[in-house]
Order: sequence, then structure tokens, then C-alpha cells
Amino acid sequence: MVGSVSKVTPMGAEKKTPQRSLLVDLLIVLFGVSSWVAVNGLWVELPVLVKILPESWELASYIVVTSQVANLGPILFSAARKIWSQKVLEIPFIHSSLALVITACILLSIFWDVTTHIGNELHSTALLVLTFFMSLVDCTSSLLYLPFIANFKEQYVISYLVGAGLSGPIPGLLALAQGVGGYAQCINVTVTNVTEGGNVTEYVVQPYYPPPRFSTNIFFSLLSAQMAVSWVAFVLLNKLPSVKKERVSFIPVVTPKHPAVDENFQSSTDASVSIEKTTSSEQNLLGRPFINFSQYIFLLGIQGFVSAMHNGVLLSVQTYSCLPYGSIAYHLTVTLSSIANPLSCFLAIFLPVYSVGAVAGLTVCGTCWAAYILATALLSPTPPFVGTTLGACLVVIAWVMVCGLVAFIKACIAAILRRQGGQTALYRCGVVTQIGSAIGAVTIFLLLRYTDLFQSYSPCS
Repeated sequence: MVGSVSKVTPMGAEKKTPQRSLLVDLLIVLFGVSSWVAVNGLWVELPVLVKILPESWELASYIVVTSQVANLGPILFSAARKIWSQKVLEIPFIHSSLALVITACILLSIFWDVTTHIGNELHSTALLVLTFFMSLVDCTSSLLYLPFIANFKEQYVISYLVGAGLSGPIPGLLALAQGVGGYAQCINVTVTNVTEGGNVTEYVVQPYYPPPRFSTNIFFSLLSAQMAVSWVAFVLLNKLPSVKKERVSFIPVVTPKHPAVDENFQSSTDASVSIEKTTSSEQNLLGRPFINFSQYIFLLGIQGFVSAMHNGVLLSVQTYSCLPYGSIAYHLTVTLSSIANPLSCFLAIFLPVYSVGAVAGLTVCGTCWAAYILATALLSPTPPFVGTTLGACLVVIAWVMVCGLVAFIKACIAAILRRQGGQTALYRCGVVTQIGSAIGAVTIFLLLRYTDLFQSYSPCS
């Protein structure tokens, strides 16, 4: 057609592969690991911690609520961006956050079992306070790390995603190597109570858990070492001359001040924006999803629901769901679940789902598995098939399925909303995620503290 010329790539022409540096790939992967490795490490260590710390089975709910409070970090960072630019805050904040999380993890390796009395109850104050600081850094990393990676060539974004994905499997594999020491053994213990009439000696039966292959102190020390490696990688990304060559330059857009020029500038800006807008028919031709307003709200509702279900409710009652089947079942649950999450995200990259109906179907499937998990928690200490291999296998499979499905559903919703509404839609998605998680966490925490719906058990009772 005359007057319309478009550049067409000849069929069979090879697409130019972007040049990349393996050193930069490695450094970015190591840097990305630090994004959530601290909090993930705390979760996979819970099977060991609940046996020792005074909160016992309620410890998971305390950690969930503490992590929700730590969302104060992203709020404060967003407020700081209103005053200073991202470029001014980026490097100092990342250095500060890495220093803070490494310090918190080192202190945790030393003081994780320190307790104090609050009111009439004994609490793991050192663990919970340090958990807050680790969660504060990990929550804020979502706003810090990706913008920093944007300083490098586009092909390195996937390297960061690989590193962030490894922040789950690395502590999970470390926990598998540590083990939990096996099943509880019931032993006779002599207890001497001092009374006004003299000392009274009693003989009671208490559970004894064989120790893991290495201690909790060593576990958190290894996590500290991993994050120190990530910090070194970040320093090298900023200092090495060969790495700086892989950065890209951004040309700042400055709005003209002269009225006449400003009018031309505004019209050209509007024209450039209009190029990126497409009609609904064009979106369908491009294979992009087009959803109406009700579907948009529906997807946000699913996002809030699965966040409340998984992040708030299920994680808080994980001990009640798994521990009746034994420490090994609980250990395998938290470890394999931490691996299933990033694997599902990788699957969503290669097999994305853009159908709202398909997302709804996956949500129903995940809810069924979640209902089984919640039933095992509510029926504790005698859930279905307790004391059998079948029961232990079912609860592990249920947790892995829920964690994998929730991660896949969130990734698919993010992909749909990104194509439909861009950054604004993803921002709303993030807000709904945090609101749902907070509502679920607070609700289940109150139920655990002030009702008898969930009952723990003693293996020697």
C-alpha cells in the first residue's frame, strides 16, 4: 500500500542474540538470592523452633503477624520517594538493608532462644524482634532491587528473577540437610517442686526429640554467610569496570518551559502515548487478554482471597495441620513448599494462563486442597489418617499443591493485569495482596489466642 511503509523481518532471518557477561549474570543471581532468603530460612526452621520456644504451636501465627507489621518498610520507602528520587535512594538503601538483615541474622544465630516474660506469659522476644527487622528488609526489597537491576541491560532481568527464585530452595535444601532429628521419644523425667512443706519429687513423662544434624545457631549462621555473599556481589556490581560496561544509560525527559515549545512538546507526548494504546480488537489480534471491569474486580478479589487463605490463615495453622503426623512430615511440608513456590513461578513464565475462567478453576482446585488442610488443623490432635503413612503423605501433598497453585495463580493474575492495566493494575494488585494477607493473619491470630478451635497435642499424653 502506497504511503505506508513498515519494516518487515524476512522469514528465516535469525534474531540477534543479545551479548551478555557471565560474570554479571553470576553477580546478579547472587544478589537476587538475598531478596527473601532470611524470612524463607526462618519458615523452614520452624519445625525445630516450635519444639523449644515457649509459643510452641502458636509460633507460626506470631511470625505471620510480625511479618505483616513489617510492611511498614515499603510504606516508609514510598514516602521517601516523594521527597528524593529513586536514584538518590537506591544504592544507600540497598547497602543499609543488606547490612541490617545480615546483622539481624547474626544476632538471631546467637539469641534466637532468648525469652522474656510479658505479662504472665513467656515469649520469644529476641526471635520476634529480629524477625520484624528481617521482614522489614525483605518486604522493602521488592521496591529496591528490581529498579536497581533496571540499570543493566534488559537480558539481565531474568538473571535476577532466577536469583530471587533461589531464595526459597536454598534455605529449603539447607533445612533438608539439617533434618529434624526424627520422631519424639517418651522418657521419664524427675521434677522437684519446692513447697512450704518441703521438696516434692514427681515423675512425669515428657517427649524427647533427637537433635538435628546441626544446630539452629549454625543454620542461621549459614544464612548470614549467604547474605554476606549477596552483599559482596552487590558491591562488585557497582565497582567492577567490566560490570559497568553492561549498564545502560537513561536519557532524562525534561519538560520545556517556553509556552510555544511546551505546546508542541505536549502534542508530541500525547502522540507517542497514543501509539501504545490499542483497541480491543487489536489486543485480541495480538493475543493479549481483554477483560471487562467485572472480570478486573473478580481477579483482584481472587488475589485478595488466595493471599488471605495462604499468607494469613494457612501459614498460621501449619503446625496444627502437620505436627500431629510427626516432625518429619512437618519438616518435609515446609521444605518442599518453599521449593514449590519458585518452581510454580518459573512454570508461569513458560506456560502462562490468560483466561479468567482458567484462573478461577485453579482457584477452586487450590481452595479444595486448602479446605483439607484447614480440616486437619481444626481436627487436631486427631486429624484424618493420623498415625499412618497415608495421612502424612496426604498432608505433605496438600501443602505442596496449595503453595504451588497459589504461586501460579498470583503469577497468572499479575500477567493478566500487567497487560490489561499496566503499573496501576499491578499496584492495586499489590495493595489487595497486603490487605488480604493482613485480614487473614489478624483473624486467625485472634482465633488461636482467644478460642479453643485449634488444639495442640503431646506425643506422650
